[in-house]
Amino acid sequence: MSSFDEYILSIQGLILRFYTYEGIVEALDGVNLNIKPAEILGLVGETGCGKSVTSLSILNLVPPPGRIEGGEITLREGEKTINILEQHEDFLRKIRGNLISMIFQEPRAYLNPVFTVEEQLGEVLVQHRLGELLNSTIQKIDMELEKADKLKRHLLMLHKKLCLKMLKNPRSLSVRVASKIPLVNGFKSKLRMEIRKKVVELLKDMEIPDPQRVARMYPHELSGGMAQRVVIAMALACNPKLLIADEPTTNLDVTVQAQILHLIRVLREKYKSSILYITHDLGVVAELCDRVAVMYAGNVVELADVYEIFKNPLHPYTRALLESIPRPGKEFKSIPGTVPSLINPPSGCRFHDRCQFAMEICNKVKPKFIEVGKDHYVACHLFGGGK
Repeated sequence: MSSFDEYILSIQGLILRFYTYEGIVEALDGVNLNIKPAEILGLVGETGCGKSVTSLSILNLVPPPGRIEGGEITLREGEKTINILEQHEDFLRKIRGNLISMIFQEPRAYLNPVFTVEEQLGEVLVQHRLGELLNSTIQKIDMELEKADKLKRHLLMLHKKLCLKMLKNPRSLSVRVASKIPLVNGFKSKLRMEIRKKVVELLKDMEIPDPQRVARMYPHELSGGMAQRVVIAMALACNPKLLIADEPTTNLDVTVQAQILHLIRVLREKYKSSILYITHDLGVVAELCDRVAVMYAGNVVELADVYEIFKNPLHPYTRALLESIPRPGKEFKSIPGTVPSLINPPSGCRFHDRCQFAMEICNKVKPKFIEVGKDHYVACHLFGGGK
């Protein structure tokens, strides 16, 4: 594939298996994928083809009994490259939610029902943007010092000193002790005010009406669309380089879906984040995405510009997907057969038993993922994938 300098994230030869009582599930079988800066890459395919586990692999969050057994996932951060699969958990916590964020399928499943929107968004900000919040708090204290009388100046100077200590070490003993003393812990109140201000700004960016009121609400008080906007706000709180959106409009009505898609497009322009958009809906892909990757049974079978995919689909599976879209005046075409079990997947090309162009080699040899046109990749023996 092209030079890594073009991409912010590159996945090469990713192999993922789940060790279950029924057998070994070969969930990902050498996935190759890359994401360019500030682009929206669509990831499409049937249910069970490996889209969601690919996204979880990027964050190194594959649940047991899953195991990543090959390949590499490389993130570019400035002049440095980070192989995510080689990092310790402490380092990965700094990346998750900061450099890479994720919008999950069910927003209510990822919002804690006993905390308000402000508390949950504030936790993300404290985890990854505490230094920025403390510096803003110190600036506000300096402004108060200019107008304060002698007695208040002493208290404000103590608040400033504690904020400076917290900048160096948020868990220092003096900060923890001061937090328990009623008169002294006013620095915490000032910090909370700064957090509240940032939370309201984020909710405004999500085009949520009356953000001050919504910030005080609990998840059960939010509509489906509102909950999704809050989850998007959490994902974008730290201006991530990469945002993974795993079917973010599932179970929303069409008008709310359109609003969320418009919001994602606007936020891409504002934050300049790259977006990996996972979906079944090819209509959404055509409207939203810059490039498209098509997955089938644990493999990326085609990757190209969105216009190229719709105008000139090469892989038989991509063609079958496009032909299965209902159109007025045309007979509906479904893809024959079913997605194979990944416990005992077909040999060679995993699509060969459903493919009308299958040849003898397709049953024996897995096709290579090769470039057949400018930035157009395909894994198929029809285009020399066996060479």
